[in-house]
Amino acid sequence: MGNADFRAELNELRKALTTEPTAELLQQALDCCVNIAEQSLQEQRCCWQNASLAREAMGYARQLMEHKDMLSVVESSLDDMVEAINEHPRLKLELMLLRLQVLQMLNRAHDELEADIAFYRSNIAAADSGKLEDVKQTTMLKHDPVEWTARWEEVIDEADKIVEARLVDHPRGMGYCHAYWPERAKVLMSKFGVEWRSPARMNPRVIFD
Repeated sequence: MGNADFRAELNELRKALTTEPTAELLQQALDCCVNIAEQSLQEQRCCWQNASLAREAMGYARQLMEHKDMLSVVESSLDDMVEAINEHPRLKLELMLLRLQVLQMLNRAHDELEADIAFYRSNIAAADSGKLEDVKQTTMLKHDPVEWTARWEEVIDEADKIVEARLVDHPRGMGYCHAYWPERAKVLMSKFGVEWRSPARMNPRVIFD
């Protein structure tokens, strides 16, 4: 099923849930949110909508948590949604905390998740204190610490929506980042006053494709 099909299905489920909020429909809506977000990442289109999908998914997940037989499904979906959120550290932390709650209800191990939560809390605290130099990198590739600030999280979806509209005819796939990153930096500065250094600028010796 393609992205458009999942979106159409989700719209129908939203309507159905207003009158019949059953566990089955809630699970289907949760699955649709995750599938749309994952396909958007894969296709490099409309990723700016993933944050709103994640918030919607959490709403369905919280309702499903009232059904003990659905907890494993909820946990797996939340784990998938965490991986689909790249530009919203606070939202990602919220997702991880909800997943932790589900794992605790299932009496499953969660040491690794707790370590991730602690890492995110530390970086967010550093960013909120204006100490961007204390923000730790998540991978070998360096990313601009500004990506951990609240301001970034407030504007990045609108910025990326503008960038995608400007590059609507540009082919996705290999090399797309070389068009996307400069345009994103331009929009962030001109529209929102946010100075952002792309991965290419942060890693000058790395060749990106």
